[in-house]
Amino acid sequence: MEIIVFSEILLIIALVFLMLVALRVSAHSYATMGLIGASVLTMIAVLALVIFDKLNYIIFNFDIALALMLFGFVGTIVFAYVLGGYE
Repeated sequence: MEIIVFSEILLIIALVFLMLVALRVSAHSYATMGLIGASVLTMIAVLALVIFDKLNYIIFNFDIALALMLFGFVGTIVFAYVLGGYE
């Protein structure tokens, strides 16, 4: 096994652990913790799509990751609006 493939697999395992931590953080009752958790989950999804694109050579994964990264802040703002109670 090449060192690059091994490091990518190790990165996937680290991302899974980070995803569990982000879910734990977003479960708190504070709105800021929910925003941090949602943003981290979005970035994890972007990194996972880029890694799977490099491993499997699927072209559209990178395009989806780029769009998710660029428009992810819109979801964070809407999430903050919903958590804030529509005020």
